Amino acid sequence: MKPSLIFGSLFLLAVLWIGFAIGRVLLSCAPWGPEIGGRLPNGTEVYFQARPGGFETDDRLTVVAPDMPPTHYWVDRVHGGFEHVVLKYNDTGHQVWVESDRKVGASIDLTTDDFRAESDTQHEWAQYGTGTTLGAGSTSSILSLLRPW
Repeated sequence: MKPSLIFGSLFLLAVLWIGFAIGRVLLSCAPWGPEIGGRLPNGTEVYFQARPGGFETDDRLTVVAPDMPPTHYWVDRVHGGFEHVVLKYNDTGHQVWVESDRKVGASIDLTTDDFRAESDTQHEWAQYGTGTTLGAGSTSSILSLLRPW
């Protein structure tokens, strides 16, 4: 097989794959990005995820208590979303918040299931720059957009 034919086929495949990724974003069916978070001292797992949808993003906080199915909370679905987030918790071990863009973006008290989305007034105990870091990272990656699932 000629090298130019191989290169041409690979180039066509790459163009189709990138078109597929862009189409999924524009049609709001892109996959969820990386899980940013960790496990609290009581064993409950909490993580943040985002996915692009058109020119906006969907952002969610997921709580997985031991031996329970995941519970998803919508942080926001109305704008471009966060690029980098830090999940924090305080000494109680059951009050968690999301920090991004130098502010608290969402908070939840896991004992009362009182969740506050980005557009809500946040809990008084959720203070930017305080608490223990549960996880931190970028909310998207090119790999998450290009993967087939």
